[in-house]
Amino acid sequence: MYENDLNLDFDHTPRPVLVTRILECCTRHTQKESVEQSFFWMLPIGKRIECLLTLLASGTGADIPITFRCPNTKCGQESEVKISLTEIAGLQEHAYQNERVVVSFESESLVLRRPTGGDQLEWLSGRYADQEAASRAMLGTLLLDREEVAFRDEWLPVAERALEEKDPLVNFSLLVDCSNCGEETLLELDLEEVSLRELRRAQLRLLASVHRLAASYHWSEEQIFSVPYWRRAYYLRLIEAEKN
Repeated sequence: MYENDLNLDFDHTPRPVLVTRILECCTRHTQKESVEQSFFWMLPIGKRIECLLTLLASGTGADIPITFRCPNTKCGQESEVKISLTEIAGLQEHAYQNERVVVSFESESLVLRRPTGGDQLEWLSGRYADQEAASRAMLGTLLLDREEVAFRDEWLPVAERALEEKDPLVNFSLLVDCSNCGEETLLELDLEEVSLRELRRAQLRLLASVHRLAASYHWSEEQIFSVPYWRRAYYLRLIEAEKN
């Protein structure tokens, strides 16, 4: 992580805004120029999650470790499962073969687009009477032929399932086995939350590194980040060695 990463406020920034700022901060054109923020707002939510996972994997390797607790009351032990970024990319590629999501109901059909980061931000500011009203309003914004279709309430669960199938990282789940008792369970993961939590931890580690360097060498933040990463890492090892 770099100096700009310290400016990300993980605790008080609305999640859609935080994701956009992280992607903006960590993405550059091949010409090393920054990418317009609007690009990230227009990305489907699943693509934004895939980008976050890619950032996370850059620090953990090709596999992302996930810890879960066995639901068996006689066991309750923690186990770890690894999510392969290669498999995630393959899952996304298959799901995104078609740009639109077509939902058929007997003789009628709905044509939907996948929700974007911009949609998330808009929905966050909305006020809805209940969950069903919220779902209906959200789905309405995704209709590509809204003027030609009279939406029916019974279509709502079918449309939601279709969107989940075509954007699998948004409501992600997988079958896992407990390493202790072997019980199989369906693990439901908010991959966006998982990514943000781990990136927050990386930011805290960076803050701790800055503190150690500042305390030992009396450098300012600007001076610390003017030193190449590999040299900072070496100085930190020297500081740790002196303590021992």
